[in-house]
Formats: sequence, C-alpha cells, structure tokens
Amino acid sequence: MTVRSGLLAACLAAGWLLLAPAEALAQKKRRDVITREEILQSSHKELDLHRAVRSLRPHFLAPPRGQRTLGAAPPAPVALYIDNARSGDLNSLKDVAALAVQEVRYLEPSKAQERFGMTHSGGAILVTLFKGPKPPQ
Repeated sequence: MTVRSGLLAACLAAGWLLLAPAEALAQKKRRDVITREEILQSSHKELDLHRAVRSLRPHFLAPPRGQRTLGAAPPAPVALYIDNARSGDLNSLKDVAALAVQEVRYLEPSKAQERFGMTHSGGAILVTLFKGPKPPQ
C-alpha cells in the first residue's frame, strides 16, 4: 500500500511540473535584484527607473525597517550607485531610462555597511547600465 501511495505522489508531482509553465518556474523573482529581462517584460520599460523600481520592488525605495538611532536623528538615506559611482539620492533614478538598465540590486543596511562603510546605514541601490549593442542610427 505504501508503494502505491508513493507512486501516486510521484505521478502527481510529475503532472504538476508538466502543467506548470517552465517560464514561471525559471523566473522566480529574487527579492534583492531586478534584472533587465524583468524590466523588459514589465509594462514599465518605457518609463524612468524610479517608477519601474517603485512598481517592481517598492521596498527598495522605503527606509529600512527597525532602524534604531540615539536621540531624534533622522534615518540615513538609501545610497545610490550607478556603474560603481556614487550618484546622489534616489531622485537620480528619475534621470535613468528603465530600458538603459542591466540590473538593479538592493543591499540591505548591514551588507551596504560591510561594502561601503558605516555611513551607509540606510542601505544602497546598485544600478548596472546595459552595455549591449547600440541601436543603428
């Protein structure tokens, strides 16, 4: 009887995998990364990067949760890096076209502090621009 139930469970699992779209399994969203493919498949590809990020991963733009400060100090802002160069605040994302981006990666505050130092207690957003073939003019 246990062999039958095991065989039945295996058949059900195999049937589910055959019925589930392969793309849905392969495109499982990662919480800390927005890829070029995801941007191209979204309805926000023609917009600026700020609006695309706000739609696809709104937590990238939110201040970190649970941040503690001494006194009434304001929370540290999220740092922005475009192609490894510090690029002002998050409003600078409005100057970047979503189609021009290869990847957007969010570093939570602890990882941002490890990589860039203690002044990055608000986290960081790392934008890598697309360096593919240029369209013909």
